[in-house]
Amino acid sequence: MPPVCLPEAFPLLKTMNIPDLIKKPLFQWIAAGLAAALGVLLIILSLQKTVFLVVNGKTEEINTYALTVKSLLKSQDLFLTENERISPEPGTLLWGGELIILDIANSIEITVDGDVDSILTAERRPENILLDQGVMLFPKDRILVDGVNTNADFLLSPGKPHQIELLRGTPLTIEFETGIQQFISDANTLAEALEKEGIEIFESDQISRPLDTNLDGSPITISIIRAEPLLVHLVDETVTIRTTADSVGAALAQGGIALQGMDYSIPSESDPIPENKEIKIIRVREEILLKQDQIQFSSEYQPADDLALDQLQIMTGGEYGIQAQRLRIVYENDQEVSRELEKEWVIKEPAPRIIGYGTQINIETANTPDGQITYWRKITAYATSYNENCPGCSNTTSSGAYLKKGVIAVKLDWYRYMKGMRVYIPGYGFATIEDVGGGLPWSTNWVDLGYRSENYVPWSENVTVYFLAPAPPPENIMYVLY
Repeated sequence: MPPVCLPEAFPLLKTMNIPDLIKKPLFQWIAAGLAAALGVLLIILSLQKTVFLVVNGKTEEINTYALTVKSLLKSQDLFLTENERISPEPGTLLWGGELIILDIANSIEITVDGDVDSILTAERRPENILLDQGVMLFPKDRILVDGVNTNADFLLSPGKPHQIELLRGTPLTIEFETGIQQFISDANTLAEALEKEGIEIFESDQISRPLDTNLDGSPITISIIRAEPLLVHLVDETVTIRTTADSVGAALAQGGIALQGMDYSIPSESDPIPENKEIKIIRVREEILLKQDQIQFSSEYQPADDLALDQLQIMTGGEYGIQAQRLRIVYENDQEVSRELEKEWVIKEPAPRIIGYGTQINIETANTPDGQITYWRKITAYATSYNENCPGCSNTTSSGAYLKKGVIAVKLDWYRYMKGMRVYIPGYGFATIEDVGGGLPWSTNWVDLGYRSENYVPWSENVTVYFLAPAPPPENIMYVLY
């Protein structure tokens, strides 16, 4: 039988003669197998491996030759006491890739019902720490960690000492005139407890304890007497106040609503509380208004010998005057009820505007369909027409002439200067100013062309009016046409 070749990993077996091995008893074979398996296991475990260690929530990746969790912690100078929590168990073998979680105990000072105790614990939830100490928790109890209120999800920060204080809810009994209300509050003061319970306290209510009374868990009984509600109508809102007063003025004072100056109430301050429980406040104020208005300056005309007729030139610009008024205005609820003029005076008198008007008269000629004419004035005017049948018209004119074609009317101011003057109007012909018309409000220069009804022609257009030579004496010339 040829010799058996064994791997280099088993040098001991290679030195042994196979026939001699076959001659050994069975139990020796089993022992040898277990020893070999244990050797292989120790070799595997002794190999370097990577594990993840979480200490108080902080994760670290560690390369180690440790065989168990406990030996790993020892290699990291971490030693367990009965207060620490470790997962998995310390004796667990390490193969590599394990997640090891270690919670190191915190120092906790616990204050409950006036008693103070100090413990070491790896528990992070305050409620569980209190329960572990045999403390019963009730509704409205509050847990303060380091002086700050916590909620159900709060966890202690690892690796640092903490203070846990349990504040008990305070049983409150509220006695009203209509009945009793009982509840437990987690508030710090009586005012806060009533607000949380939706019990509104008005300034005029009578309460048996101050609202800033501290609540420490001891039962308290409170008596509240409600004040009478009143509706108060202000300028832009209606508010409800409560009072125990008998008069309107005292009720308003209790409600913090003051009447000042000329303010008044309906009913008046001295009247008893009205049956309809409503009061109207009239806010009265006075205002002194200093008002300034411009005084329109006038226009004065003076002759300008170097200007041609119907030419205007501003010689001096006018200046507005200033007139002042002092007014006393009274408002009730922001609505003006009176306005009194106390004083009125002129701060500055207006200065007139000086307009120069031309006085030079030049005789000129023009060729027309009716022949050449000689004229001393030419203006543009808006022309209308009329006959003896128009409203307010007759067969005779203001001058007594017979109304027909060739007789025209102008405004009264013009007529006083121009009565009897001869003119020429293209398209109408020669005419004499013999009548007075009302004029048009939007036209300064205006003429009304006369006709008989049988030859009437309607006009509504601008025309040129030539005043025929010779020129009248200067005193009969209307130099400025208004």
